[in-house]
This record gives sequence, C-alpha cells and structure tokens, in this order.
Amino acid sequence: MEFSVFYCKLSRGLGLRTSQGITDRSCVIRTFTADSFESAVLNCTEIQEDIKRYKRIPVILVEYLEEPTYTTLVNELSEYQRIVEGTIDIVECVDLSGLDIICNDDGKILKLPLNRALTSEHNCYDIVAGNMIITETNEDGDTVGISLDNAVKAHSHFIDPEIFILNDSDNSVEVMTCSHEMGRIMKLNFIPNISLK
Repeated sequence: MEFSVFYCKLSRGLGLRTSQGITDRSCVIRTFTADSFESAVLNCTEIQEDIKRYKRIPVILVEYLEEPTYTTLVNELSEYQRIVEGTIDIVECVDLSGLDIICNDDGKILKLPLNRALTSEHNCYDIVAGNMIITETNEDGDTVGISLDNAVKAHSHFIDPEIFILNDSDNSVEVMTCSHEMGRIMKLNFIPNISLK
C-alpha cells in the first residue's frame, strides 16, 4: 500500500495518509510503501521527529468526506478551537472506548458539514458536525495525544467518508459510507453530505 507524508494545512504540521487520500499533490513531501497503516506510522520518521523536536502531540484528524490523517498538534486549547472552528466539546464514541473526540460544541447549530457517525455496537446514536480531533486523556483530564494502537483503531473506524440520509417521516438517519473519490467529488462541488428521504 502506498502512503504519503504531506504538509497538513489544518494541523499546520506533517500528516500521513494513503496516497489515494491526498488531494493536493503539491503538499507531498515523501511517498513510500508499507504493509499497513501501523507500519506506515512506524516508518514515518518525519512525524516522530516533529513530536520530539516541537513538543507536539500525535492525533487522528478527521475532516468531513476525507480520509483520516495521522498528524501532530500543539497541545493548546486555542489550537483545538481553531481546528474545530469554535468552542470545543469532548465526546465519546462508544465503539472506540478509551478515546476522546474533540469537536465543535455548536457544530450542528452552526450548520457545519456532517462528518462521521458516533456508534455503539455499530449503530449510530449521534453525528459529529465539523472537524474531529481524536486523542486520549490522562487521569487528570489532560489531553496527551494518541497511542499507536489507538491511532490504528481510530483510523480504521473512520477510514471511509460517510453520507447521511434523513428520513423525515420518522426522524431516523441512515448512514452510508462512500468511496474516497466520491467524497472528493462531493466536497469539490459543494454537494451536501445529507439528503432527505
């Protein structure tokens, strides 16, 4: 599988994705082959160097209709607020026990694009609107970044872009995954990722 290290504008640092998930090739620093996402992270020395040198923390960043990005952030509230575009909320995805999702507290009110479903036993119970930062916290509630095992788990869980179909008659929401190419087309053409049934 081919992966790319690239400059991630949203995190203002280096990021890692599969090469097919890169939309702007001018940001690519290096492309390489790895057997899995886990081995790609282990072989991404540039990001490991960023963590050590600049005291950044590793996270998974999920933008709507995009493949998740393994990247690093400055561990400050103002950075989280900038990325989620407002005040933050920390929510849990039951199927990703032990991980925290930082998102915009008012994402749906502000009509930010619907991003990913939160699930319990693979059943949707909520939807995050706007950008998501996936990380871990310690016993004191401080954000500490994401471990390799949890990064692999979060990346796999959110790998596919999602579109949502709202059934007006019973207010239920159907969640459907779409291809990365379809997500890219929808995003470039400003096609909303929710429709009415």
